[in-house]
Amino acid sequence: MLRIGDWVKFYPLFPLAGAFIAAGLSSGLIAVFALFFCVTAYGFVINNLYDAEIDKRHPGKTKQGKNPFADGSISKREVVGMCAALVGIPLLASLTISGTGFIFILLCLIALTLYSAPPIRFKDRFAADIVCHGVMFGGLPFLAGYTLAGGAIAEFLSLPIASALVCTLLCCEALIIHEILDYHDDLGTTRTTIVGIGLRNGVFLLGITAVLSVVAFELISWWFAIDVGATAVMVTFLIGYPIYGCRTLLIPAAGRGYRTLMNNHLSRTR
Repeated sequence: MLRIGDWVKFYPLFPLAGAFIAAGLSSGLIAVFALFFCVTAYGFVINNLYDAEIDKRHPGKTKQGKNPFADGSISKREVVGMCAALVGIPLLASLTISGTGFIFILLCLIALTLYSAPPIRFKDRFAADIVCHGVMFGGLPFLAGYTLAGGAIAEFLSLPIASALVCTLLCCEALIIHEILDYHDDLGTTRTTIVGIGLRNGVFLLGITAVLSVVAFELISWWFAIDVGATAVMVTFLIGYPIYGCRTLLIPAAGRGYRTLMNNHLSRTR
């Protein structure tokens, strides 16, 4: 139900990045990771709770067994109990660390709930699914990690706020990639922005979002005089991430393109 393998390699990076910028390598990183382990897991558990009927009709998720509630392996009462624990632990713990951090964690939990739970259910709303996903996994966790580690947000136009924007764009890309890869399975089973605009336009939207993330970071780097080396590493990551995320589509497409090119060449030489 926690689906740890789906998120542990990526989503914890954002609160940890905020904590690192605020306090560097410190014991606060461990606390931030532990709290957001609960917060992120809650997002996936509540998603499983409200997606049970959809997941029963989703070939990929049914085959992989990603929703034990959908196949009856766990009861609704047990799922609700898991949600209560995963909400209560980070809220109570963050309240003892930082009042501002508590507020950002609370906002994260609210966004995660509104993303999956009706009647609002941003997950089924055009474009709102992408924006909400970016905020709840990127921007808000970064700011929560930053403030929990002792950082203060003195003004709106500050490095933490600007960094949270880039984190938001990255997590918008993460959902776009996910919806692109699940496009054929999602057709007829669930509504997503990529299902609404089509696969080709979805790839175009991913490209636009990636460009926006690079431009935003370049402006931040210039405004806050970030080290050139650090800027180069980050820009490389921002360019490489969407390519890596869609690698399972790009490699077969490149193979088909190569075969077509060779066939055309052979036709001309015969």
